[in-house]
Amino acid sequence: MQRLYYLLLVGVVFLSACRKEKFSSESNWVAPLLQTKLDLGDILPDSITQEGPNGELTVVFEEEYGVSNLEDILEIPDRVEEIEVSLTSLVLDDRSFTDTLTLLEIYPASVLLNGQTTELGAQDITSNEGTVLDVTEQFFTTATFKEGYIDISISNDLPVEAEVLEFELRNDDDKEAIVSGVFTNLAPGTTVQETYDLAGLTVDGVLELIVKRVKTKASNGEVLIDVTNGIRTTITVRGLKPLVATAIFPAQNLVEQAEETKYDFGGAELTQVYVKSGDILMKVESSIDEAIILDYKIPNSFKTGESGIIEQNWVIPPAPEGEVVYVEERFPIDGFVIYLWGESQSKQPNYNLIYNELIARIDYSGLERTLSLEDKIKIEFGLVNVMASLVIGDPGRHDLSATDTLSLDALSKLEGNINLEDARVDLNFYNSFGIESLVDVQEIRGLNSTSNKVVNLVSGNLLKDVFLERATNPPLTAFQKEIVLDNTSSNLKLFLQNLPHKVIPSVTAKINPNGTLNQSDFAFDMSELTLNFKLTVPMHFGLDSLNLRLRENIALDKEQLDNIKEGKLILTIENDFPIEAGLSLDFVDEQGRIVLTKTINGENKMAAAEVDATTGKTVAPAESEVIIALNRNEMDLFKVSDGIDFNVFFNTKEAKRYKMYSDYEIDIKLGTNFTYENQL
Repeated sequence: MQRLYYLLLVGVVFLSACRKEKFSSESNWVAPLLQTKLDLGDILPDSITQEGPNGELTVVFEEEYGVSNLEDILEIPDRVEEIEVSLTSLVLDDRSFTDTLTLLEIYPASVLLNGQTTELGAQDITSNEGTVLDVTEQFFTTATFKEGYIDISISNDLPVEAEVLEFELRNDDDKEAIVSGVFTNLAPGTTVQETYDLAGLTVDGVLELIVKRVKTKASNGEVLIDVTNGIRTTITVRGLKPLVATAIFPAQNLVEQAEETKYDFGGAELTQVYVKSGDILMKVESSIDEAIILDYKIPNSFKTGESGIIEQNWVIPPAPEGEVVYVEERFPIDGFVIYLWGESQSKQPNYNLIYNELIARIDYSGLERTLSLEDKIKIEFGLVNVMASLVIGDPGRHDLSATDTLSLDALSKLEGNINLEDARVDLNFYNSFGIESLVDVQEIRGLNSTSNKVVNLVSGNLLKDVFLERATNPPLTAFQKEIVLDNTSSNLKLFLQNLPHKVIPSVTAKINPNGTLNQSDFAFDMSELTLNFKLTVPMHFGLDSLNLRLRENIALDKEQLDNIKEGKLILTIENDFPIEAGLSLDFVDEQGRIVLTKTINGENKMAAAEVDATTGKTVAPAESEVIIALNRNEMDLFKVSDGIDFNVFFNTKEAKRYKMYSDYEIDIKLGTNFTYENQL
């Protein structure tokens, strides 16, 4: 045994010393690469595919054009009125004050005669001293008048005639005379009155009444002496409109406005608006040192199922001296109905007019304030952000157009010619406006973006405008009309054979073409005027070079690809489709560029599945095996591949047509058989 080991060792050494060149050998490596499946879903997405009870397929493309809501034809604009006023209507209450200049004050010596019956001699008394009258509580602290009057009423309560009575009323502070006058021959028990204008005068609340001269006649015989009686003076102020005043002001309206606000609805003449949402805006700037109450209302309004009108009040706080207060508030009017006939339905015009009333007032507060006619209040008010749930009236005439594009993505994935049978286009017209409309389908263009070829869909059914009657209410019932275009009434077959990527209809509509009757048209917020374009294609067709495409990524071990001499791709295919098919494999790199293409066709094409003559559906998939050889150069390109595009293309025989089913598919298993060159 030791000798045998020795001889083997010597032999190995000998062979190593004598070898001059390398020897090579070959080995094969068979392995699966990937498995994939192609079906009609690769060109027809589920969103447009409808499946029948037995799995048969129909493709539906659908697009809607037109007016989908009320706002498309009618907008209710914001309308905000602005008024800025000074206190032109500021008033003070009429007030009176009475004071008596007694006999004792006129003739002090009469105190000795008080209560006696005696003769009273003539008197002629002059004086510059007066009686201070504080009428602050009854009148005001001070006021300068734009308008106003003071009535001086003199009553003679003396038992003798007042032959001359001269008086003066002045401010106690600056001694500025307010009024003065002379009364004569005032018999006992009688009263005289004079009125004086206060315009332009400043009157204080503390006054001084001076009876400058009292001249009385002697009594005619004996009279009863009562020293508490005398000359009684009543001062009445009335009709006071101050320029500025410091006083306790009475409740009064500063602004009173009732008007019709006109709205522009772009030609529409509306009589009623049912408000879905919206607000009354009230913005106020005030320099008035008194709380202002704003009362706003729209008398011609109501809320369904409730009592009351649109009505709201706001309180604006007093402005500090020399400052301005700002207030902005909104009052929602959702659910209200507003009549737009103005103040009265019987008055023309009786549309697009909202009658509203605004009052700015002050309430009696019991607090002394200083107010001036230069004080201002600026008010902005009106309806904003109004959206209607229903409008009634004359909507006006409107011209609308639509040219939106319908994308036929599925058709854009097909190559070659498709002979589609039983396809149809349904044009469904829908009008839930209470307004007549006239729709003109001017043209329907089909554009093939690849060939840049345009084919118009032509039909005698589209030669004239489509008249849509108004909807009825209640209940709201839309008017509908359908026009069907198929191979018997149009060139739809030619239109679809162009394989349009885009359908571009040109549609115009005239709203209210014949006018309205008695302003009785209506429109709800959910009203629609639409044209629904629906292309229905039953998958019962013949195919000429229809392609199914699918890309699969491949992950190759680059080290395992070294020393490959040549190789084969082995395709095992199961075809459910009743149509023979060829197959093209595009090998692409990481950037998606095609580096190698291998095509099987001719004798190696995929066999068609057998069709059941009764049901029209395939019985079982047809199995095929295809071997694709790769030489050394092709193997080098295969090594840099990152993915494979599988392109299956069908060809029908003699334009025979087949119904397509949702479970039709092509299963492909791709294996490899590589020949390695081994170095020894």
